[in-house]
Amino acid sequence: MANELIVTDLLGNNGDIINFTCSGTTAIIKGAIMELLTDRTVQTVSAADVPVVGIAAYAKSATDGKTSIGVITNCIAKVLAETGNPTIGDTVSPSATANRVNLASSLDDEKGWALGYALEDFSAGETGLIRIKK
Repeated sequence: MANELIVTDLLGNNGDIINFTCSGTTAIIKGAIMELLTDRTVQTVSAADVPVVGIAAYAKSATDGKTSIGVITNCIAKVLAETGNPTIGDTVSPSATANRVNLASSLDDEKGWALGYALEDFSAGETGLIRIKK
């Protein structure tokens, strides 16, 4: 596992995938948490406290020239906790380390920084299930 999120269950309409614009020269791994840059344009999360839209539905090569990517917005996924100890129901948001999560702060949900919520208890450095609903 290269810190990517592993989808265990697609919910809604097969994960409610939404297509977004992305750079044609950037590699994106399947399961990467995606950050919203501008109107309908995304990249892999670059830091904590950024607006997120879901996770990459498939891998994209830096040399394929493609300028769009599907983003899963409705699923259950396994993810590694960076810090904190999420318990069932806690809101989680991306950490500064790619494709890991932290406990969300009170403003994360209001600003679109929250990714989802914990479906089980897990500790920093452990993998746990979260519900992603963007």
